[in-house]
Amino acid sequence: MRLFFAQLGWELFRMFARKRTYIGFGIFLAVELLFWRMLTLEKAKEGMIQFTERLAGAESYFSGITIAFLMVFFTVMLLGATFVALVSGDIVAKETEDGNLRLLLARPISRLRLLAIKFLACQIYTTVLFWFVGLTALIVGILERGWGGGFFAWDPRFFALQPLGIYDWWEGIRRYFAAITGFSLLFLPITGIAFMLGCFKIKPAAATIITIAFITADFIFASIPLEAFEPYQHLFITSRMEAWLLILQQEIPWAKLVESAIWLVGIGLTGFIIGWVVFERRDVKS
Repeated sequence: MRLFFAQLGWELFRMFARKRTYIGFGIFLAVELLFWRMLTLEKAKEGMIQFTERLAGAESYFSGITIAFLMVFFTVMLLGATFVALVSGDIVAKETEDGNLRLLLARPISRLRLLAIKFLACQIYTTVLFWFVGLTALIVGILERGWGGGFFAWDPRFFALQPLGIYDWWEGIRRYFAAITGFSLLFLPITGIAFMLGCFKIKPAAATIITIAFITADFIFASIPLEAFEPYQHLFITSRMEAWLLILQQEIPWAKLVESAIWLVGIGLTGFIIGWVVFERRDVKS
């Protein structure tokens, strides 16, 4: 077990030593700063204050946490899949492209163990990335609105609906970071799909592009506002990924949350298993 974690540490060191690993961090931070600049505009600020008073009953709920929630919602849901797929599709395919796999497999280590270490490293990267986004978004929100106040959460896609939950500062902080942590779990299907494709004899860029195209198509079908599609929307990955919003509801529907989590984890692990089966049969010498 100690050797396993030593190998995992080395894999993480190699991952974070690559410059492209930090592209996501830089892009997220740039988008958050742009979001901050937009919220400093007078009309935007007045509109948010009026919206907060109408929905939550007090201006104090337009707080740093509320701003952070908005940033996270729009940035992670739109950009998160791109950078998770970039790293997960790259971690095996790039090793093959560079010829490093032959050197790695020359050591007394099974292919399953090698893939398990790389898959876990991808999941750790996802968690670190989303916590970075959550922390920086909260810092930006506090710089704009100060410390304290309340937090109200709602689904920004449905602007006029009632809030999911209304909390004081400390309960809001707890719910906020619980939701951020949930993101890293709910994105497991994207990690699994990109990782699976990277285990095939395929270029790293192709694994990333195919994953993003698949998730985009899934999102389009899951978002079609037609009654004919409603009975099937729960079958799409992106509709299940919205389960992180359940953590922000006043009374968390645990049964629904656990069901979605099991469904998404199952897809992610299925992707890993398929990738492992394919990788076991590959000849990495050629």
